[in-house]
Amino acid sequence: MEIPVIDFQACKLGEKNPSDEELMDLSQELRKAFTEVGFVYLHNTGITQQEVDEVMEVSEKFFLLPNDVKMQFQRQANNNHGWITFESEKLNPSQPGDLKEAFNTASLHPDEKWPSEEILPGFHVAQESFFQRCKDVSLRVLRVMALSLGLDTDIFLKEHRFIGTRQNGSTLRALYYPPVRNITVKQGQLRCGEHSDYGSITLVFQSSQGGLEVKSRSGDFISAPSIPDTVLINIADLMQRWTSDIFISAVHRVLLPLPGDVTTRQSLAFFVQPDDEVVIKCCDGSNKYPPVKAGDYLWERFRYSYGSGSHFM
Repeated sequence: MEIPVIDFQACKLGEKNPSDEELMDLSQELRKAFTEVGFVYLHNTGITQQEVDEVMEVSEKFFLLPNDVKMQFQRQANNNHGWITFESEKLNPSQPGDLKEAFNTASLHPDEKWPSEEILPGFHVAQESFFQRCKDVSLRVLRVMALSLGLDTDIFLKEHRFIGTRQNGSTLRALYYPPVRNITVKQGQLRCGEHSDYGSITLVFQSSQGGLEVKSRSGDFISAPSIPDTVLINIADLMQRWTSDIFISAVHRVLLPLPGDVTTRQSLAFFVQPDDEVVIKCCDGSNKYPPVKAGDYLWERFRYSYGSGSHFM
């Protein structure tokens, strides 16, 4: 089994409104991918490879700053915005901390702390601009997903109205996986532990270095390599609940590099969350999962990943 690649030209950013036939064909392709695999590559979204490369380039400059400089922008317990230190996050809490660090753009509120232009020119502007581009693509994907389920095409959109504000937990993460040459790797430790994502959908952009794997419905892990000019999109937990398991929130991980591989890996992930106050209920009325408030679910998962709290799905 492979992750399908779908042409998103009909809903590409900046393009005219698609025809009903184009939308229906696209929705059927997306439904097949999200029910059988939980992941899909989208080509022709309107986000260019050049945009991705530029954000990764300025992100790497941040991660190469001294730790005492980065510490000024560290993520706080009550605010998901900011720097995540190396090994401090355990996406699989039964294993040692992940061999990565990250910077979260969790809102576009003017009070968030950013490196100044003197410290790192262009970083703040690049992250916020890319956040907006990812938001625009995400809303188009959510609309097609609703159509694929035979629902009102705005059903998901109206529950994601506050993306970019502190009333919504959607987050752009710049992720940095340093070489492991001089790192003592603990038993069971990975660059990113096995986990499923928390919200509605996730958009992922990867550097050429491999390592990402997705767990199939049969229980086998399959490779999810970087494909230039595409965005890898996956279903997350709240969407699986919302759709009563029609769409799959697949477990995934990032493996250690092969022996002798001393390259750095980077990725950009845009985690799309429903608005904090939205109560997620099964859209088919089945009550297969109990209702849960989106913001509560997100912060419970954070507590689980950072060393406290009890996981629930």
